[in-house]
Amino acid sequence: MDSDLRKTDEALVELYHQRDGAALPELMNRYLPLIHKTALQYQNVLDFDDLVQEGCIGLLDAVRSFHRDNHTKFSTYAVVCIRNRILKAVEKNNSKKVRFLTESLPLEDAETASTPDTPEQIFIDKESLADVMEAVNTVLTPLERKILFSSLSGLDYQTIAESLNISPKSVDNALQRVRRKMKKSIHRP
Repeated sequence: MDSDLRKTDEALVELYHQRDGAALPELMNRYLPLIHKTALQYQNVLDFDDLVQEGCIGLLDAVRSFHRDNHTKFSTYAVVCIRNRILKAVEKNNSKKVRFLTESLPLEDAETASTPDTPEQIFIDKESLADVMEAVNTVLTPLERKILFSSLSGLDYQTIAESLNISPKSVDNALQRVRRKMKKSIHRP
C-alpha cells in the first residue's frame, strides 16, 4: 500500500490495464476529493450522491480509456472526464431525461409511451411522468436509486457492483425490488 502512494497516476492506470485489483481503489481515493468538490457545485440541481456517482463513473471512464502515448497527464484527462460526466448528468436533468427514465424503466408489462400528438396526450404523459418520478424518489431506497440509474446509464451488473462495493447478485436483487416497487406504486388503483 505504501508503495502505491508513491506510484504516479499514470503507473496506477497502467496497473489497472494489467488487471491489478488494487490500482482502481487507489485512484478512486486520490480523486474522490475532486469529485466531491465538483459535485458540490451542482448539488442544487441534482442529488449530491448521484453527482458523486456520476463523477466516479467519469473517473472510471478516464481510467479505462487513458493511453500514455497521447502525451497528456492522467490528472488533466481525468478532470475533464469527471467534469464532463457530471455536466452531462446535470444537462440530462430536464424533461427529456425524465421522459427517458419513464420509457426505460425495467418494468414487466409496462405500457410503452407514445409520442404525444395532442395537448391532451402531452398532459397525460406529464402526469404519468410525475407519478414515476415521485415513485422513484419516495419508494426506492438511495441504494436502489443508484443501482437503477446506473443500470439505465448502460452499466452492467459487475461494474455497478464494483462501484458500490457489493456483489453482482445484490445488484440483481435490488433491480428486482425496484421492478416490484415501481410496478406496485405506478399501477395502484
